[in-house]
Amino acid sequence: MKFLKVIGVMLTSTLLLACQTNWYESPDFGNSVNQAVIAQSVNPNAPLGNKTPTKGLDGPAAKAGIDNYQRSYEIKSTTGNYPSTAGSGTNSVGTTTK
Repeated sequence: MKFLKVIGVMLTSTLLLACQTNWYESPDFGNSVNQAVIAQSVNPNAPLGNKTPTKGLDGPAAKAGIDNYQRSYEIKSTTGNYPSTAGSGTNSVGTTTK
């Protein structure tokens, strides 16, 4: 019986602590994110002084840029200057390690 009383007191105190909802957010909550976004802008007044803003690229120039970007990910074959197997006993400058 005494065991049930102890369990009851522990359960009641746990439930009362779970109901506590005092959370005080700081007055500048979220300010760090806003400051980071503002800091990423090099010149926030950039459009104001520019009389002739760039509208974009013409079609052929844009396509050439995208094609060059996609070709940069193609795997190029080696020219034979590298060792054929890993762990061939040489370090990065080609001298034998001991």
